[in-house]
Amino acid sequence: MRKLSLLFLFITLFNLNISAQRKTENVILITLDGARLQEVFGGFDVELYKKIQKDADKQDLYKKYWSDSNEAEREKLMPFFWQVWMKNHGSIAGNRNLKSEVKTTNNHLFSYPGYSEIVTGEAHDNIINSNKRIQNKFPSFLQFLQKKMNLNSNQVASFASWNVMNEIVTTDTNAFLVNAGYENYVSTDAAAQRLSAQQFETPTPWDSVRHDYYTFRLAMSHLKNFRPRVLHIGLGETDDWAHDGRYDMVINALHRTDKYFRELWEFLENDRQYKGKTSIIVTVDHGRGSTEKDWGDHGKDVPEARCIWIAFVSPDVNLRGEWKDAKTLYQNQIAATLCKLLGFDYAEQNRQAGKAIDF
Repeated sequence: MRKLSLLFLFITLFNLNISAQRKTENVILITLDGARLQEVFGGFDVELYKKIQKDADKQDLYKKYWSDSNEAEREKLMPFFWQVWMKNHGSIAGNRNLKSEVKTTNNHLFSYPGYSEIVTGEAHDNIINSNKRIQNKFPSFLQFLQKKMNLNSNQVASFASWNVMNEIVTTDTNAFLVNAGYENYVSTDAAAQRLSAQQFETPTPWDSVRHDYYTFRLAMSHLKNFRPRVLHIGLGETDDWAHDGRYDMVINALHRTDKYFRELWEFLENDRQYKGKTSIIVTVDHGRGSTEKDWGDHGKDVPEARCIWIAFVSPDVNLRGEWKDAKTLYQNQIAATLCKLLGFDYAEQNRQAGKAIDF
């Protein structure tokens, strides 16, 4: 009996020590719809641009983002991401030139299946096989964390540019705040109310996707006013401009997104609840092709769309910069990883989900 008591005490103290060492108290998932790894790791794709744009070297886009190396070009495109986040606070997996790969496990290689794999930790190819607004039947990590952490409906939130995210991120539409697509955001904050109204006065070319500006601004307002512990921000313009063949708009969207990263970080670093206590994962729902014919496409006919990337910014992860010679990571590991960063085992909800990433 004495040995059992000592063993129990040792296990308890060990678990308390692990808990004490873990710094993360909040998590943020940021998704960039279909943002190609070619731009994220290589910056402005000069060779592609020359193939799709007449007199490419005379265009403003070329003059603004071209440089003599991929490293310099990606830092021009996403300076905060590379010079601050990846240098001082985080790491990124998925650069195949460095023998690091991240792949989807779903075989559809388009948005709903990809996002569902991210938030539930499992692909369901037989059931989730379209982008239609059908309620997800599989609970997400957001729901799991809401229950485990006893959070109210504003302490967990998802803001997204694509309206179908309403159906993707939860099986219970009343569980927590989801604001996606052209959707009113009700707030006592006058500035947020004006933003909510303005989104309907600045339509995009797409009926189901609002400008990322409104998604990010409304998410920031909610962050400041309600202090969520679990937040998802889903940006969409990188996908829709690509489908429209507007490489210039894709590049500019990525550059704006980098500014959003900086603004988010500056807020987090100056807030007592979040500073040094927040883990962020940035990823995509699918990849895209690499040629002038398929760079804007994805789906099962574009096998390269299976290849994605994941970036980690966390006080509990010591890795910095790019992963090299690494074991392949999978999209279905993201949900469990976010839960693990908060000290929870996502297998309690879904034993079939991908395992948490081992850093």
